[in-house]
Amino acid sequence: MDRREKRCRYRMARTRVGSKISDELPPGRRRLAELLRTLYEHVGQPTLAACARHLEHRGFKTSPGVISRYVNGDRLPPEGFITHLQAAAVERAGSEEAVGITREEALAARAAAESWRCKTCPELRRTNHGLQHEVRELRRTKAGLERRLIAAQERVAHLPVPSSQGDRQQRASGVAAATQIAAKAEKLKERGDVEAALAMVLESAEVLSPPESAASLALLRQKRHDELADTLIQIYGRDKPEKLVIRAALELYEYGMADDAGAMLRVAAD
Repeated sequence: MDRREKRCRYRMARTRVGSKISDELPPGRRRLAELLRTLYEHVGQPTLAACARHLEHRGFKTSPGVISRYVNGDRLPPEGFITHLQAAAVERAGSEEAVGITREEALAARAAAESWRCKTCPELRRTNHGLQHEVRELRRTKAGLERRLIAAQERVAHLPVPSSQGDRQQRASGVAAATQIAAKAEKLKERGDVEAALAMVLESAEVLSPPESAASLALLRQKRHDELADTLIQIYGRDKPEKLVIRAALELYEYGMADDAGAMLRVAAD
C-alpha cells in the first residue's frame, strides 16, 4: 500500500462515526452521545460528509468534523442539530416507532446533558486505579502477614518453659517500665481524668519495647484498667512493625494472656 492510498483510507476512516464514546464523559453527556449515535445510524448516510450534506439540504448547515464531535460527545450540539437529525432519522426509517426516539425525548436528553465535560474525571479515574492497586497490594501483604502470624503462633506452642538470662533481664526491665505506666494511669483515673490516662497510654505505646508493652498490658489487666489495655493493644498492633508486634504477642503468651496476644495479632493483620 503506497502513501497516497494510506492517506486516502485515513481520510475515509475519519469521515465515519466509528470512534468510541469517551469514558470521561459525565453521565448526561454520555446518554446524549449514545442517543445521537442511534439517530445518526438511522439516517443511513455512509459518511459524515454525506450526513452533513443531507442535513444541509434539510436546512441545517454543519460540517463532518462538527457532527463527529456531537455524536462522540466532545461537544454539546444545539437544539437545531438534534431536531434535524431526529427528523432525518424518522424520514429514513418511516416512523418514530421504528427509530425508537421521539423529538421530545431527544431534546430532553440534551437538556439533561451537562454543558461541559468533567474536567476532574480523568484525575479521579487515575486516583481510583491507583487506590485499587494499593488495595491489591495490601491484600497480598495481609495474606503474607497472616501466614507469618500463624507460623509465630505455632512456634509459641513449642517454646521451652525456662527463659534465657537475656529474656529474664528484658522482662524485668519491661516490668519496671510497665509499673510506672500503670501507676500513672491509675492516678489519672482516680482523679477522674480518663482522657488524660488514655492519652498517656497512646504516648507510651510509641516508645514501648515488646517486653514493656506486654508487661504494661499484664499490669493494666491485673488492675482492671481494661479500657486502657484495649487501647494499648489497638495502638501497638496497628502502628508498630510486624516484627515488634509478633515479639510482643510472644511475650503476652509467656504471661498466659493468649486472648490479648491473639487480639494484637488480629489488629496487625487487618
